[in-house]
Amino acid sequence: MKRSIYTTVSALALFSAAPALAQNNGSSVNQDGTANEAVVGQSGSGASSEVNQLGTNNLATVSQSGSGASATINQGGEPNAGEQTRFGMSGIYESSGAEATVTQASAAVATVDQIAVDGGATREVEAIVSQDGNAGGSTAAIRQRLSGSADATIEQSGGDNQSTILQYQGNHSALNLQSGEANQSTIDQGGSNTSATVIQSGDRGRSNVFIFGNNDGVYVEQLGEDNVSDVGQYGTSNGTANVYQAGARNTSNVAQGEQSYAEVDQLGTDGTSGISQQYGDTARVTQTADSDNASSSITQTGGWFFHDNEATVTQGGIGVQSTILQDGSGMSATVTQEGVGSISDIAQTGSGHSATVSQYSDGNVSDVMQSGTGNSATVTQGTAPIGT
Repeated sequence: MKRSIYTTVSALALFSAAPALAQNNGSSVNQDGTANEAVVGQSGSGASSEVNQLGTNNLATVSQSGSGASATINQGGEPNAGEQTRFGMSGIYESSGAEATVTQASAAVATVDQIAVDGGATREVEAIVSQDGNAGGSTAAIRQRLSGSADATIEQSGGDNQSTILQYQGNHSALNLQSGEANQSTIDQGGSNTSATVIQSGDRGRSNVFIFGNNDGVYVEQLGEDNVSDVGQYGTSNGTANVYQAGARNTSNVAQGEQSYAEVDQLGTDGTSGISQQYGDTARVTQTADSDNASSSITQTGGWFFHDNEATVTQGGIGVQSTILQDGSGMSATVTQEGVGSISDIAQTGSGHSATVSQYSDGNVSDVMQSGTGNSATVTQGTAPIGT
């Protein structure tokens, strides 16, 4: 049986006869069962909407065109003990196969909460939040907890931004799009075969991505201003992380588990990048656009036999510094620095070895330590560019 509720609240229609009254639009929809559909449309300022759905294959759509709006969609499930501890949830939230869409055209707040009962790849959910009209003091959150798969997208344009996506237990994909101004984005994922993408486009930046699972991919792009990105892929196998920061304050930290790949590009100004990997690793850091206080630290450690190592750092001068530590197996490290501060420190222990440091003058200092088996080290200081 399908039950549909269509709710449309229009400030213009409700209050045209009494213009002196304040606009106060409110909508509440509660549905229980299978294949329910709730559609809420609101115009005018200060609108609020809450949709609660329990059951299977439910759909909720909320559209708000006025400023100061808020929308909450809850599509249920029953949290297990672990979820209750982690998310502070209790009670019964019966749901699977849910879809939710929130579209807001002005300063607004949106929250989508979806959870499904144990097990099964068929328990797929989807949530989309779109905020525009320069998004005012914008903020949005999507929380998805289930076995199966979930897709989450948050789109914001300008304003004070802030965006959180939390996904747990399953195969998930998450996308946070923010455009300019105060920014901030958190993606928290647990499960396998997940992907997280954050694109921030300038201003205050900051992005935290935390993942616990296998076969996970992260892409973070921040363009300009105060940048900062933390990527943690913990307990992961076959994780990849790509971080791109263009100009201004920069800072990026990537922590990964086994057989992982990390690449960080920073284009100028205050730089700094930290990559920490365990077991089979590959890491690349590029700091150019003539850099500034560039600094890079790559640590590849762990005692497991599958530990292929590899690290490449290319920097663009001034405050430059680079430290690479590799702890065992295939190994190889390459550092290229240019101009002013220089300093490079590579320490490798156990197996394939090889290290190349090229520094091209000014402060220059290099310290390479290798131990046990393959060995090989080349350090060149001074001259180079012209076709390098």
